Amino acid sequence: MTQKEVLDSLLAEIKHIKTHMPNGELKLMQRDMEVLKEDVSDLKYTLLNPESGVIVNTNKNTEFRHDMQAGQKEFNSQMLELEEIKRWKAGVNKALWIIFGSIAAIVIRVLMMHKGA
Repeated sequence: MTQKEVLDSLLAEIKHIKTHMPNGELKLMQRDMEVLKEDVSDLKYTLLNPESGVIVNTNKNTEFRHDMQAGQKEFNSQMLELEEIKRWKAGVNKALWIIFGSIAAIVIRVLMMHKGA
């Protein structure tokens, strides 16, 4: 087929559609196409918006996760150090209670000996 024949065939089909389809249906189809175009535009904007689009937010989330994973070793080592400090503090507290108890016992004994003399 030549281009002229294709164009003539296409024009014939368009005329056939115009004559056999009521205008109301064509207008409905046109309105539906416009709504579809707007929906696609909205979807595209939601996905590709450079400030708050889905793709930008996904990239931010991925970057945040990578940063958190990079700092995880440092966090774990600091938590271990904190646990060691807590154990040391508990030991020091026990030792201080023993020392203060001993001092109190000595003071009481000295006072009792002083009263008895």
